[in-house]
Amino acid sequence: MNYLAAYKYNKFHWHLTDDQGCIIEIKKYPKLTEVGAWRNGSQVGAYSDMKFDDKKYGGFYSQEQIKEVVAYAAKLHIDVIPEIEILGHAQAALAAYPNLGFTDEKLEVWKTRGVSEDIFCPKEETFQFLQDVMDEVIALFPYVNVHIRDDEVSKKRLKETSFAVILRF
Repeated sequence: MNYLAAYKYNKFHWHLTDDQGCIIEIKKYPKLTEVGAWRNGSQVGAYSDMKFDDKKYGGFYSQEQIKEVVAYAAKLHIDVIPEIEILGHAQAALAAYPNLGFTDEKLEVWKTRGVSEDIFCPKEETFQFLQDVMDEVIALFPYVNVHIRDDEVSKKRLKETSFAVILRF
């Protein structure tokens, strides 16, 4: 944060969810950090080589830690803008809660780079999950802006649903 302030940046965009891990504690959904915050390896070398190590990676920020970051940033006149994925980049969340996907298939937190084809399925329980997550996120970040991202998504699953119409693809 100190470097941001030194260069007079006033926004810190914090990417908190991805296929490769969820790094924000959501108290209503503890499996997001118990399962979704950890992956069993990472891709190493060139993407085309498709080589992986077998090291466990992960971790997450507790809500208390997030409050501390937000408070420290505020002293430096920096707004912390959280980014939450709501459609694509959901594999880590689906590893924790497979019932929110198109299949009930047990998934692992993704270790490769890129965009997984496994995405949230538009059904009532998914919308309730997303609402609950956003309620907790919004309570942690006292700003006008929250970045809700849905632009990087595999179209494969979208073709199976009317969600594509909703998002105007």
